[in-house]
Amino acid sequence: AAAPAAAAAPEDWRLSVPQSYRSGEVRNIAQVLASLEPGANSASKMTLALRFEDSIFQSASSLADYRKKLTKRLKKVQKSYQGGAPPGAAAAAAAAASNAAA
Repeated sequence: AAAPAAAAAPEDWRLSVPQSYRSGEVRNIAQVLASLEPGANSASKMTLALRFEDSIFQSASSLADYRKKLTKRLKKVQKSYQGGAPPGAAAAAAAAASNAAA
């Protein structure tokens, strides 16, 4: 019988990742989102960054996969926004990227 997905296996790579590392990644994501929409509320960017990071953290198969997915999805958000997207598009693109399985 397989263990429930919510239960972390003893060898789960996520257990070895310090919260301080994840917090740094969330701050970086929030900075990128803020740079795409300078007038946007910083609290909303931080909330979006937290959700974005957590979805990637939960779906990644290793620390290397986590870093790769973060980089890839953040670049996708930046690219879609730089394509002349209207205000609010960075948040929408980040939300879509955090919900997409890649």
